[in-house]
Amino acid sequence: MDDITLRNFTLKALKEIIGDVDENTLELKFKQGFKDKVDVYGKFENKNGLYEFALSFDEKGKVKRSHVNLIMPKDIKDEMERRTSVDG
Repeated sequence: MDDITLRNFTLKALKEIIGDVDENTLELKFKQGFKDKVDVYGKFENKNGLYEFALSFDEKGKVKRSHVNLIMPKDIKDEMERRTSVDG
């Protein structure tokens, strides 16, 4: 499965599970193909915060396994970035 197809399958699955996904923040960190499935791990952001996910697809794009976790709420992320930024 090529990267573009995998990205499209991933976006479709995440939108079904979470609903709101900022496509520009979608980052596929790891992918692995094995026999008749592909596993993918990555992260993305939306208006609620930062998420990590692990998905498994068959060759037709059907989700076999899905785990999506909110890692950091948006307000916490923004506060951490504000406090750790260097001005100037």
